[in-house]
Amino acid sequence: MPTEDTIADKLIELEPDIHESLERASTFLKFPKKLETYFAELDTPKRRKRILLLGLGAIILFDLFCIADRFMLPDIYITAWKIRLGIITPAMCFFLVLISINKLNRFIDLFAGSLLLLTSASIVWFLILSQHPNVVHYYTGIILIITFGNIVVRVRFVYAFGFSIAILLLYVFSIDLVSQMPVEAADNSSLVLLTSAIISLVGNYQLESEIRRDFLLTLLQRISTIKLEETNRKLEQLSISDELTGTANRRHFDMTFEREWNSATRNEYPISLLFLDIDFFKSYNDNYGHQAGDRCLKKIGEALNRNIRRSHDLLARYGGEEFVVLLPHTQMEEAFQIAENIRIHVENMDIRHSFSEISNQITVSLGVASTIPKPQTSSSYLIEQADAALYKAKNNGRNMVVCYNAPV
Repeated sequence: MPTEDTIADKLIELEPDIHESLERASTFLKFPKKLETYFAELDTPKRRKRILLLGLGAIILFDLFCIADRFMLPDIYITAWKIRLGIITPAMCFFLVLISINKLNRFIDLFAGSLLLLTSASIVWFLILSQHPNVVHYYTGIILIITFGNIVVRVRFVYAFGFSIAILLLYVFSIDLVSQMPVEAADNSSLVLLTSAIISLVGNYQLESEIRRDFLLTLLQRISTIKLEETNRKLEQLSISDELTGTANRRHFDMTFEREWNSATRNEYPISLLFLDIDFFKSYNDNYGHQAGDRCLKKIGEALNRNIRRSHDLLARYGGEEFVVLLPHTQMEEAFQIAENIRIHVENMDIRHSFSEISNQITVSLGVASTIPKPQTSSSYLIEQADAALYKAKNNGRNMVVCYNAPV
């Protein structure tokens, strides 16, 4: 089953075809290939269900006309029953079985149209067989069949047009074989049949055009909603992200930290903070330029992201060259190991820094603090501890990790 993202991508891809189809409304009966395929994917299951239900109803109605056969065609009603019940009804059931098969989706309209032609042919057959004067009125059954197929079942216009022409031609070329049909009555019935076919085809065309137009407008509404949601997501992402490093910003960190602190207080689980500062970054910026400094910050952000793998952890740029890592459900020992991994990772990146006082490459200092919050304790308590540990790391030579209250 396609995901929401997959469907959204598909709709965005189809947008030019949708606008093109709306602009040339005269070709509503056939969309561009990809759009037509998508339309068929969505519409075919509903149409199949409707055609199957209507087909079962059509079989019942068709067989109910056995009553009319008895009174209108008394000379051949037994034969008519045999044709209705023994030939046409089983054939109709066979076509409905074909329509129900998913693999034959593209032939649904062909099968439905064949049903219309088959039942119409049976009426013509009765006309030819009967010698009774009532036969002159029996062609009206064909009008019902054409109207049912074109307006109720709503066979696709192209098929409706083709099968309506086929039924008309079948009737016109067979009318001379009906012995009880006067020439005037034959001409009139042909004209009435032609008129009913034209009227039902006009209705069929309008219905299909409206269905397809509504489909296009619905897709455009969905696309507008998708674009709006995407814009909102981007705006939300911008509001919580640091544009340069791609990490969370200070505002997002403050909100998330407060929420996690309250949760840890209620549930009594440990929470840890890492404060990170790039060693002698001002010298790096002053000597290599701000663009190089921005590239360095971006690389540090990427390195930090690679070391923060759990979904509930949060990495944020705290300000300038400082980063902070929030680690819920994390003890001091684990937090220290994560910090040490980060320090080693940055050092191994080998970003040249000839103006550092402790190395010829970029290094970082980290302060770690951890606690299980108490109800009476403010969240600033942990921030102050992590900041104090970072300050100690910087005072004791930098390029190291210091845990709050731990020996250097």
